[in-house]
Amino acid sequence: MEARNEKNGEMPMPGESLVGNRLHICVAEDCNNNCIFCMEEDRDARRDRMAGQTDDDVRRMIASVDSSVKEIMFTSGEPTLHPSLPKYIQWSSEAGFETVGLITNGRRLSYRPYARLLLENGLNHILISIHGPDARTHDALTRTKGAFIQAMAGLANLTVLKREFPALKIHTSYVVTARNYNKVIEFVEVMRHFSIDQHVFNVMMPDGRGQTLFDQLMPRYSDVAAQFAKMADMLPPRDLERIFVLDIPYCTTTMLPDRVRGYVERYFHYEPEGTVRIAELTEQANRGDRELLIEERALTGEEREYSKVAKTARDDSIRIKRPECYTCGYEQQCHGVFRSYIDKFGWDEFQPVQKELK
Repeated sequence: MEARNEKNGEMPMPGESLVGNRLHICVAEDCNNNCIFCMEEDRDARRDRMAGQTDDDVRRMIASVDSSVKEIMFTSGEPTLHPSLPKYIQWSSEAGFETVGLITNGRRLSYRPYARLLLENGLNHILISIHGPDARTHDALTRTKGAFIQAMAGLANLTVLKREFPALKIHTSYVVTARNYNKVIEFVEVMRHFSIDQHVFNVMMPDGRGQTLFDQLMPRYSDVAAQFAKMADMLPPRDLERIFVLDIPYCTTTMLPDRVRGYVERYFHYEPEGTVRIAELTEQANRGDRELLIEERALTGEEREYSKVAKTARDDSIRIKRPECYTCGYEQQCHGVFRSYIDKFGWDEFQPVQKELK
């Protein structure tokens, strides 16, 4: 299969794919953390959804895409708990994906032989979820005592292994909440001990438990932007190049360098046929290009059938825009603001940006 070339992350422009060039494959039924903001609040439903997925299903997912899909990421629950993960990584590498990645809480990577096994099988991109600069913050948000220590041990192992596997890209993923948004500067300082290529800060999405505990956990976008502006003023350019802030409307972050504001993540994944609320997503998304966002029975076979769902479909189903948004220079890149956010905080933070996109 033709090798896939990686493109640097940048803000998508009008006319680009709504689906994106990254395939996410959900593999795990369970997670050994219990994050207070987890988007997969219904763990029983996740187990039911994942229980029937076989190795053959995963092989079909890997083989389903053409060479325009450059990256594959294993995710959902905690993928390192799945015994077949090393095999899935090997299949992906053999299929020609230039980037074979993993989204993980990092705890099992504290066992260096296991981390090495994944790298030997072709893993070259790891995104570790760490949500604070210390055990008190991280363990409280993950509701798992000892999670921070194990994740840090995992980062330490990867830093050592990166000398042997120089193609490895290590990213951190920090979910920004009302309880940790003011600790991002301290977090970056703590992470200097490790060989990290990017720090990705995702402002919490009010979905799953994030919606259930919205009043306690959702930060104001203006407060988050102010904290990152403070950090941008403090960091030297070399460090600032590794910072990305996602899931925050562009109009609230105009004081930040464009590079810091990152890009809109676009990817797709497969859901078992019958588990996706197709009609609801389509109605709420209010798009004429539904076929790009949701494809029913995209994978068929003798056993399970799967629908293909783009992240864009979910984004558009839980966000809204007001008329003024359509005069903003970022309108075609922005999916709007979460309905629940507007219900609580209103529209005062959001003003159209008169910007000509290059």
